[in-house]
Amino acid sequence: MARSRFVLHVENLSSVTRSSDVKREFEYAGPVYEVERDYKTRSALVEMRKAGDAEYAWKKMDGISVDGRKWKIDYATKDDFKFFGWKLPEEMYTPSPSRSRSPVRSTRSD
Repeated sequence: MARSRFVLHVENLSSVTRSSDVKREFEYAGPVYEVERDYKTRSALVEMRKAGDAEYAWKKMDGISVDGRKWKIDYATKDDFKFFGWKLPEEMYTPSPSRSRSPVRSTRSD
């Protein structure tokens, strides 16, 4: 589902807060592609169009109170994508090259 790599995870939503409410709040930071709300876990994924907008939303909205609940906002993780059934954008989580190991020191005694 993700079209961009700028996806935020919102926790501690009120049971009365709808997806459209979440989208409206995030649109103050910039254009929103999509919001998917999970009522059971009281969380949502919010996909922003631009990196700067996602950064601004994260900094300014983490900890705000909406419908009597204090939101916890962070960037979405692989587990968040998996839970919501969203496909990870390839450029979002590219495996980092493994570090080469340091050479093993010789324990030889002369």
